[in-house]
Amino acid sequence: MKKLISLFFLVVPFLGQSQKTYFTKSAQINFLSQTVAEDVEAKNRQVVCNFNNTTGQLNFAVLIRSFQFDNSLMQEHFNGNEYMNSAKFPKAKFIGTITNLSSINFSKNGTYNIMATGLLTIHGITKKVTQSGTMSISNGKIKLKSEFKLHPINYKIVVPDGIAEEILVRISANF
Repeated sequence: MKKLISLFFLVVPFLGQSQKTYFTKSAQINFLSQTVAEDVEAKNRQVVCNFNNTTGQLNFAVLIRSFQFDNSLMQEHFNGNEYMNSAKFPKAKFIGTITNLSSINFSKNGTYNIMATGLLTIHGITKKVTQSGTMSISNGKIKLKSEFKLHPINYKIVVPDGIAEEILVRISANF
């Protein structure tokens, strides 16, 4: 985990002292792949994330091997050479910006719709993405949430027979 955090800060630009940067190393990513045979679910509670409230910079980094499955065989297949190949591609990351930052009042409690655009790297493939989400502010604490569908084939991940071609991803980060 220390290597991931060190790597994470290498990709984050220098942040001036007048800016407020929020950080967590316990953000969560959950995914669900619904299939005819059975649902495949995994959770990762060791996601590193930071957010700068002045620039809108938003970054996530996750170790692929940190996804936990209820079924150990599913976890083994997920990390194996035939699917995620986590030995060769050990991490995924998002480096982006909240594009509608001016619509958020950081001094007022509430839930705000946000839009983030950036580069998502999975399985060694980087794609520009734009995703919606929400930012909740309560007494100076910030919570980010997003839910979106991901197509593994877009990241050159071979989808075995019986596995859904579309995966539901849920992300949350509490600062």
